[in-house]
Amino acid sequence: MKLNQKNKLLILGFVIALYICYSFAISNTIKYYKEYHSKDELITKNTATPKLAFQLHQKENQLDNLLSQYNVSSYETFQNDLLKQLNSFCNGHHLKIIDFKEPHIVTDKNFISSSYIFSLEGSYNGCLSLLNEIENNPNLGSIKHLNFIKKKNFKTNADQLFVEVIIQKNTGMN
Repeated sequence: MKLNQKNKLLILGFVIALYICYSFAISNTIKYYKEYHSKDELITKNTATPKLAFQLHQKENQLDNLLSQYNVSSYETFQNDLLKQLNSFCNGHHLKIIDFKEPHIVTDKNFISSSYIFSLEGSYNGCLSLLNEIENNPNLGSIKHLNFIKKKNFKTNADQLFVEVIIQKNTGMN
């Protein structure tokens, strides 16, 4: 069998076609296959997540028991709870907490009155629904003051709504 010019060009064309197929299709397939196996291994390693969650829950209970032995003031824990509630409400209503100031505490006779001041940014309906949820939750205290401010952002030429809220929580002295 002799290799003439046409057969040599055919073999050369076949080799070039194989190279192009490998560079564009086969190499990408191999890359994605390796990536798939690495992610699959990661998922199989994370099957112990419920066990880890249970261990973390036990650790949290132990820390709660340890903290209960020490004197932690109630307004600090209330402030943390208030922030958690506000974060969950804000995520649900697409709002942002702009400012959360230190609580203003007033002691009068046998009562401690704590005022928590924070500012929100977002839509009017979102702010009203968040304030409604705060009012309907008696554990968070009562809303004493609201201040809606509409500002124009000249960079984006859009109006922004801010609301400053004062929540007051009254507790008796021990």
